[in-house]
Amino acid sequence: MAGLLHKESSLGYILLGPGFVFLAVMMAYPFFYAVFLSFTDKQMGADANFTGLENYAKLLGTNLFSKTVVNSLVYTLFALVLKFCGGLVLAVMLNRPFVGQRAAKALFLLPWIMPTVFSTMIWSWIYHPAFSIVNEVLIGKLHLLSEPIPFLRQETWAMASLIYVNVWRGVPFFGITFMAAIQGVSTEILEASRIDGANRWQSFWQITFPMILPVVIIVSLISTIGTLGDFDLPFLLTRGGPNDATTLFSLTAYTLTFSSGFVGLGAAVTMTMFPLLILLVIASLISVRRQEAN
Repeated sequence: MAGLLHKESSLGYILLGPGFVFLAVMMAYPFFYAVFLSFTDKQMGADANFTGLENYAKLLGTNLFSKTVVNSLVYTLFALVLKFCGGLVLAVMLNRPFVGQRAAKALFLLPWIMPTVFSTMIWSWIYHPAFSIVNEVLIGKLHLLSEPIPFLRQETWAMASLIYVNVWRGVPFFGITFMAAIQGVSTEILEASRIDGANRWQSFWQITFPMILPVVIIVSLISTIGTLGDFDLPFLLTRGGPNDATTLFSLTAYTLTFSSGFVGLGAAVTMTMFPLLILLVIASLISVRRQEAN
């Protein structure tokens, strides 16, 4: 053993061994076991029998799965675009010197660092059908509305409310990350562009943004993966309702597995996300490499 530790050819494998075993046990095994279950008729308390693509065929024939796919794409797309725009504006604002800049950075981070359960409880109260503070102000104080806004009772409003909370939580992460990338851009290049006649708008979109684009792509990829597989926020706020209008991949998989007992069908729902995620990862990596090459 002592001899192996002194050899460069074997020392690397020995150091990587514990990490590899941890990843294999904690990540690879659950993943491949879920893949196996998705091809079986496994139910709670029963044995698993191989059924091939039967679970996937069942899913494609149900309204619940088609709603899940549409809801997940709408939720992810709108949340990603709004977080990107909000994060970019926030980064530019925080990057300019002003009184109280450090305090503002700390305050803007609060939604991101606040525990999801706690922040969702607050939003449940804000969106409450009977005790919503927003409806109370708009109807009782300002007299702008005659009827309360059905935040969590109407399908479109429920999805919009869910997206808004996701954006509220995600914008600080985008903003702080973009700001760190902007501060890494050489001031000499920016000053040279201004000497050549470029205004602030042109300097940002033609110099700053292309230089921070690799960071933008990676942050967007991480956010897309997290949003597409989001569970805690829709579970705590809407439970997928009303009428499955806010059910997402993870929530549908949870409902089929733990509420209905169809473990194999629930595993098949989770597996349908992976082709899209793999395509996103490959496209992002190719884009980052092209940016670095340029």
